[in-house]
Amino acid sequence: MKKYNKILILACALASILMIGCSSDADPTNPNQQSNDIIPELTIEAAIAIETDSGGKMDFEVSSNRSDFTKDITFQFETKGITAEPGKDFTTVSGQGTIAVGSNSYIISVDILNDDEREIDELLEVTISNAQEATIARATNTGSITDNDMSLLGDEDGYNTPTSYFGFSQIWNEDFDGAEVDEERYNFELGDGCPDICGWGNEELQNYTNDQKNIKLENGRMAITASQEDVLSFTSARLTTKDKVEFQYGRIDVRAKLPKGQGLWPAIWMLGENIDEVGWPACGEIDIMELVGHKANQVSGTAHWGERGQPSTFRTSTYTQATDFSDGFHVFTLVWELNKMTWYVDERKFHTLQRSDVDGQWRFNQPFFFIFNVAVGGRFPGDPDETTVFPQTMEMDYIRVFQPN
Repeated sequence: MKKYNKILILACALASILMIGCSSDADPTNPNQQSNDIIPELTIEAAIAIETDSGGKMDFEVSSNRSDFTKDITFQFETKGITAEPGKDFTTVSGQGTIAVGSNSYIISVDILNDDEREIDELLEVTISNAQEATIARATNTGSITDNDMSLLGDEDGYNTPTSYFGFSQIWNEDFDGAEVDEERYNFELGDGCPDICGWGNEELQNYTNDQKNIKLENGRMAITASQEDVLSFTSARLTTKDKVEFQYGRIDVRAKLPKGQGLWPAIWMLGENIDEVGWPACGEIDIMELVGHKANQVSGTAHWGERGQPSTFRTSTYTQATDFSDGFHVFTLVWELNKMTWYVDERKFHTLQRSDVDGQWRFNQPFFFIFNVAVGGRFPGDPDETTVFPQTMEMDYIRVFQPN
C-alpha cells in the first residue's frame, strides 16, 4: 500500500509539471492573468476630422480587448468613400496593421485633402479584415469630415449647389423650365382652408389661388406671390405634390429667394404621405425652411410629430446670417437618413434630429410629399401691419432630390 501511495503521489506531481509546461504563457505568480487560449477581439472606432487649410488627418483606432496577449496581432485594412470622394476629399490607404505585444491598439491615419468648396459633412469608411491571432468584433466604421471653407459656390444672384455629388444619384429634379405649373407633379390647394381647418389651421388670413398674379413660371423660376386685395384681404398660392411625387430619404436641395415683412410666412416643407389615414401630427411634418418676415435674416428647420388631433411635439433650430434672405438666393438642404435628419443653409449645418432624441414617436421613416407656400398672418408670424409692403414673392429656382448609390 505504501508503495502504491508513493507511485500515486509521483504521478500527480508529474501531471502537474506537464500541465505547467503546456501553459508556458501563464504566470504562476499572477493568478488573474488570462491564458493565450482566450482569443482577443478587435474593434474599429468611428472618427471625425475638420478639413483645414492644410487638409488635416483622420485617425481610426483599432483596439484589442486584450492588452496582456503575448502574440502580435495582424490584420488588413482599406478605406472607401461613402459621400467623401477619394482623391478629392481624402487619400485612400490600405495595408497591414500590427498590434504588437504589450499594446492593445493600432492607428489607421487618413490624410484629409483641402479644397475651396463649401460642402456638407462627408463620410468615408474603413474596414478591417483577415485578422491573425484575433477575431473581429466590429469590422467597419465611418469617419465624418466637417468642412470649414467659407467660399461660396454661386453667381450674382446668390448661393448655388452642384447638380451631382459623389456617392449619390439624382432621382428627381424641378427646374421650372415650363410655361406653367406641371399639374402632373403638383396640386393647387385653394381657398382659406374652411370648413375643415379654417385659416389652414393657423388662423392665417390669405386665400390661396391658382391665379397668375399669385403663382407663375418665368425665366426658369417659380414665383409664389402674396398680394393684398383689401384692408384685411390677401391672396397667395400653395402647391403640394401629394399622391404625385413622394420621397423617402436622401439629400434635398431647394434654391430660393424669400420675401420679407411683418406677417409674411414662406415655407418649404413636407408631410407624411399617410396623413389621410393617421392625421396630423401623427403623419409627421418636416419643415426644410420657414421664415417669419419680421426676422428676415433668420430661417428655421423644424420637425413635428405626435398623436392625431393632439398638439404636436417639435424640435426646431434657427440659422441667422448678416443679410436678409430676400437679398439673394440661398440653398436650403435636408439630409434625410434612416432615424436621422440634418438641416443646412448654403451647406452650413444648423440642426440635427435623431430617433434617440424623440420620445418613441419617430414618424420620419416613411415617404413624404412636398408643400411650397407663402402664408399671410397667423399665430406664428402675426398679422401684417403698416410696415408690410405688398406684393411679396418667394422665388424658387430648383428642387433636386438625391439618394445614396
